[in-house]
Amino acid sequence: MNQYEDFSVLTQRSLKHALAESSVSLEEKEIDALMEAYDSLSIFPDVAKGLSKLAETPGITAVVFSNGTHSMVSNSVNKSPDLSPHAKVFDQIVVVEEVKKFKPAPEVYEHLARKVGKEKSEMGWMWLVSGNPFDVVGARAMGMQAAWVDRSGNGWQDELAGGERGRPTVIVKGLDEVVDAVQKHAEKYQGSSGQKW
Repeated sequence: MNQYEDFSVLTQRSLKHALAESSVSLEEKEIDALMEAYDSLSIFPDVAKGLSKLAETPGITAVVFSNGTHSMVSNSVNKSPDLSPHAKVFDQIVVVEEVKKFKPAPEVYEHLARKVGKEKSEMGWMWLVSGNPFDVVGARAMGMQAAWVDRSGNGWQDELAGGERGRPTVIVKGLDEVVDAVQKHAEKYQGSSGQKW
């Protein structure tokens, strides 16, 4: 499609579509209230422990990387009762508004690299953590490492792309496993190549 519209507009349209599909009608003020609820989403049980571990681990710079608008994501990170206590874990919020494309477009991963001060040639040192297969495949296609969060425990099913770049680097069951999985991968890589991760 190669079209970009503000993610909050798309989210509201999707909500209205879902309501229509379900034969539910809401007043505009009720729709606005649902959209505001996006700012205070609850987190999965593994998230707080994972973010605490991340905060305690030196050498890792964590950022939020989202298709959402800066306003939407910032509100969610800073106003959610569950997430806001961990907001300082994140060095910055990187969104796709400047690029005007959505993940998994290659340009957004290049944008992420620029925002965190990395060259395109250094993207192999960057990690994406996501529960969305399209995001994992997009990051891997750009040479990044990716941890896929498989909370349902069904294993990797996606066939968007073949080969190693069509699969996550590691699979975890929750965010509380990410730091250990990344460190284990780094140790394995350092041992086989002699390079520092």
